[in-house]
Amino acid sequence: MQTSGPGGRLYLMAVMAAGAALLGTTAAALSLLLIGQIGLVSCVIIPPILLLSVTVYRSYKRHVAESLRRLDDLMQVHLSTIEALALAIDAKDPHTQGHTRRVQVYALELARRMRIPRQELEAVRAAALLHDIGKLAIPDHLLHKPGKLSEMEFQKVKAHPSVAADILANVHFPYPVLPAIRHHHERWDGSGYPDGLKGEQIPLAARVLAVADAFEALTSDRAWRGAKSHQEACALIEAWSGIQFDPALVTVLRHGLDAIVEAGSRLPDNMHALREAERESGPDPLPALDALGLWNGPPAAGEDAGGFGDSLHQGVSAELVSGAPAGGADSGEPLAAVPETSVWLERDPSGAIVGRQMSGLSSISSAHREVYSLYEIAQTLGSSLRLAEVLEIVAAKIGQLVPYRSCVIYLLEDDGDTLSARFAAGDNAESLRGRSLRLGEGITGWTATQGRNRFSDSPELDLAGADIDLTDYSTIAAFPLGHDGKILGVITLYFQTNVPCLDDHIRMMDIIAKLAASAVFNSTIFAETQESALTDALTNLPNSRYLRQVFEQEKIRSQQAGQPMAFLEADLDSFKAINDRYGHHVGDRYLSEIGRVLKSHLRDRDVLVRLSGDEFAALLPLTGFAQAALLAERLQQAVDLFTLRLEEGKVARSGLSVGIALYPQDGEGFEDLLVRADHNMYQNKSARKNTRLERAPNIVPFPIKNPSTGS
Repeated sequence: MQTSGPGGRLYLMAVMAAGAALLGTTAAALSLLLIGQIGLVSCVIIPPILLLSVTVYRSYKRHVAESLRRLDDLMQVHLSTIEALALAIDAKDPHTQGHTRRVQVYALELARRMRIPRQELEAVRAAALLHDIGKLAIPDHLLHKPGKLSEMEFQKVKAHPSVAADILANVHFPYPVLPAIRHHHERWDGSGYPDGLKGEQIPLAARVLAVADAFEALTSDRAWRGAKSHQEACALIEAWSGIQFDPALVTVLRHGLDAIVEAGSRLPDNMHALREAERESGPDPLPALDALGLWNGPPAAGEDAGGFGDSLHQGVSAELVSGAPAGGADSGEPLAAVPETSVWLERDPSGAIVGRQMSGLSSISSAHREVYSLYEIAQTLGSSLRLAEVLEIVAAKIGQLVPYRSCVIYLLEDDGDTLSARFAAGDNAESLRGRSLRLGEGITGWTATQGRNRFSDSPELDLAGADIDLTDYSTIAAFPLGHDGKILGVITLYFQTNVPCLDDHIRMMDIIAKLAASAVFNSTIFAETQESALTDALTNLPNSRYLRQVFEQEKIRSQQAGQPMAFLEADLDSFKAINDRYGHHVGDRYLSEIGRVLKSHLRDRDVLVRLSGDEFAALLPLTGFAQAALLAERLQQAVDLFTLRLEEGKVARSGLSVGIALYPQDGEGFEDLLVRADHNMYQNKSARKNTRLERAPNIVPFPIKNPSTGS
């Protein structure tokens, strides 16, 4: 019926009036019926009560809505705080900045497409931000290591999910965040860590996080490899479907790849998308992909049992088949799961060895202490070039990190077959210092021969014959000092009974041994260079440069003792005739032999050097003029009596003129004494020429009184 126009409006008004009358009549009838049933008083009381109830309910509903809004705001603040913490941790590593945000975006997009329950979705949201917080307990030098991690190093890295769960254990999340964080490195086939969960035993949020984490890692640049395209990353994950990842999630990733990538590209930092666009515009880097975008073959059974996901954490290229074992070990043996807590042995301020239970927070403290200690070791060793100082520093720094009872540093001697204990620290140091072992003898000798760490619970293998109580020791750990494929020596640690050598101790000793080997090598080269610079090549005696250094040291000793020091300068008589008559090769041989003759008449503390040509000098610490004069006479007599026999019955011989100067009577500087001794030597030479005795050595006795002082 048409309702427009005046007629239509009138009709509507009539209908509304009839409806109102019908409603009123019905209400009156119901009221009469109700009054008849419950009475007039009840009918008067009930409506206000109902009205009050409705009012209270509406007020309560508004209050609940306001509380829920405040709770939601509070949860957003908490999540923002968590995100800020996670991003601050993320910013520590320049190679993974933005990693947590991208993982969160990928994980949420996967979770939505899986239509997982809200509780699991919120768990994914928070866990994606916090999944790597346990890496605070991993030393930076391990996280940033560009090469493959060793077995011990990978064991340390594998602890980060458990440490993260420990750190967050006191945070009462309203959804299952901790299981997702703890188990995001579990594998579908049960070979993951830390608990070896399998299939559906792994929390759904952890499975989502595992796929998102791997996808983000593969599509990002790392120090040891470049980023892969999204198609490459997806193909790699598909290849490990049912082995490392949940097949259902892998299917969702493949079908929703474009949307997931689009979600990641909407992040504030769009450099990731720009890099991807640049890669996709270039040549196809995937000759191994077939027409469907999958790898040509699935992973072979037994190959790379750890999967590429573990390889990403080992710092090696994430190829489909890398041949790397699950644990990152060179041996290929499976590794045990890392427990939530472990015991760490260290020294207390008194030097006693104590055990301490390691929790998540103490693991972080331990990681920073380790980094600082290793940095200190590297810095200290790098600043020292003297071998004795290097060995002392190495032993001291090891003692700060490893609770040994005795530490011995053996160095390989020049014969290439003997290891000598050049330094010892800890208990029985004096008894252990100076011991020698043959290559292959004992744990230390085996380590040097094989170039690998060796361990034993039989201390007598190394310490047989030593004058010490072997019951004080239970474990031996030996670490080779190798540089450029050459064994320089061995660091051997001897542990007391009931004190084990832990995996962390071994891992740190591997690092320290490498640093120590470089320092020992540099010190050896420095010593050889220094010796060459301070040694006369012809006679193998020290040279004048060395004499100047020793003079300054002995000058201090002389001052402290209050005693004089004698300086002798000697020159061969008629040496030029030997060169002219027999040749310089005979002259060189004669000089070398004269050096040996002169040195045989000196004390161990005396220093004999070749100055130049046919001149020699000797420094006699804590020696007066009378003793120096007697020694000069013996030296002259020894040279006069010495003959070098040549071919055809010929002999070469000469005499020796000597001058003496005393410190401090003749001067306090090296040059002053050298000038005075040179002057006295030429006086002695002139006197010897003028007073030659027939059939007697060319000896002119020195006066008992010092001619330079007249006393």
